[in-house]
Amino acid sequence: MKERRTVAGTRLIWRRVRLLPLRTLAAVGVVTGMAGRADREIAAVTAGCLFEHVSEVMPFEVAIVPGAYVSPDGTPSDMLADRLTAALALYEAGKVTRVLVSGGPDEVEGMVGWLAQRGVTAVIADPLGLRTWMTMQRAVTLGVTRAVVCTQRFHLPRSLYLAHAAGIEAVGLVADAGHYRGGAYNTSREACARMRALVDVRRARAQVKPPG
Repeated sequence: MKERRTVAGTRLIWRRVRLLPLRTLAAVGVVTGMAGRADREIAAVTAGCLFEHVSEVMPFEVAIVPGAYVSPDGTPSDMLADRLTAALALYEAGKVTRVLVSGGPDEVEGMVGWLAQRGVTAVIADPLGLRTWMTMQRAVTLGVTRAVVCTQRFHLPRSLYLAHAAGIEAVGLVADAGHYRGGAYNTSREACARMRALVDVRRARAQVKPPG
């Protein structure tokens, strides 16, 4: 059985401290209707693009792994390890030929090391993907046009929405392999992140729209 590595206690405490303002923002989004608009737009764009098993995924060129917490010794947290495991399964099944790991420098270093230990050297490292939107935009500049995004179920629809908005033909592989601590924090944070994703995409579209 795979050993689960929990997030450090101090990080969990910090998550609880940040939870109240996130819940407040999420509640404001519900009241104003913005949360509903974000949910509907994301659902419409990503319908039929989420898969549970590697066998369901058609071949793509790249697996994209968004970053998450890495411990000071370079070991990925359970959540990130599960994302990497999903990408590894795609690579070993011949569904992708490369893996793009994106996040902060420490996250990327940990992910590259994890994959290298398992024989995956066809890795694109992006240490500047500090947000999911940046990850997808930068993936395009790195030559990615078709990809499988590997992340948790709660994060996957927004990730695919942003991938499509960036111009990537993308599907998602659910990377949940167990229970993760901090579920309330993740839920509230994701509600806020969905609203921000809607704003980011609309702003980007407005910038490229030709004058009427």
